[in-house]
Amino acid sequence: MDGPHHVDGDWQPVEVTNGGAWTVGCVWLDFAANRYALRVAAHHCNGLGTMHGGAMATFLDGQAIAVNRLAPDGSNHTPTISLHVDYLAPPAIGDWLMADVTLVKTTRTMIFTQAIVTVGTRAVARSHAIYSNSQGKVQP
Repeated sequence: MDGPHHVDGDWQPVEVTNGGAWTVGCVWLDFAANRYALRVAAHHCNGLGTMHGGAMATFLDGQAIAVNRLAPDGSNHTPTISLHVDYLAPPAIGDWLMADVTLVKTTRTMIFTQAIVTVGTRAVARSHAIYSNSQGKVQP
């Protein structure tokens, strides 16, 4: 599988499917650096050949994954409470998206994150999200 080998890190592939209209596909995770990456494919794009806003939002909805290692049994699932996305520039087919995620705060019941998405040195999106921490699994 083609990974983000152009960037240093310990990258692990994870196939992300949600059964919905936006199947993300393979996302590459670097847990040590709280970041994840995706190569933009045709199925992520609109008729102009740039990434559709819905696909970007779906990609960014996974930012909790970068700070919360996935358990095989799904026991640490973190449902989304709120997601806000600012679209700064349109990524194109073939671009590598790199999301650098910051764990802002955790409480007993919530996880607060923010992310900056870049293509190379160009910022293409930013977001902040709140997830349920009902399992109490994510700690600061």
